[in-house]
Amino acid sequence: MTITALSLLVRKSRLTAVRDAIDASAGGSLLFYEGADVPASPETTATDTLLGDLPLASPCGTIGDSGGLGTLTLTVPRVASAIATGTIGWVRFVDGAGVGILDRVAVAVGTAGPVVVSDLQVYAGGEIQLISCVISE
Repeated sequence: MTITALSLLVRKSRLTAVRDAIDASAGGSLLFYEGADVPASPETTATDTLLGDLPLASPCGTIGDSGGLGTLTLTVPRVASAIATGTIGWVRFVDGAGVGILDRVAVAVGTAGPVVVSDLQVYAGGEIQLISCVISE
């Protein structure tokens, strides 16, 4: 049997589990990668160029709801230094031990998406600024 609909309470509980997994092992990070294709799962080793590593607050965000959806909203803005030059395509949320928790596409300001950065083009030594991050279900 396939679950087709979940209550808001259950969706928020699932997002709480995601937040707690990211916060595990002394707090998580958001890894920014070049490339257009998000891996099949967070367990898949990333082969794209790592452009930056942004440590997250602990807890990394708050659980809420908006428009009938459960939400995990990260604490922003946050800034990291780019470690390579390239165009951000996707991000991986990892826990403090580097274990992949969640992958998402990144977008630039002015575009709707779960992970919004100030600019997708980054330069080694420059800034990566996380403007907003809301995971919904």
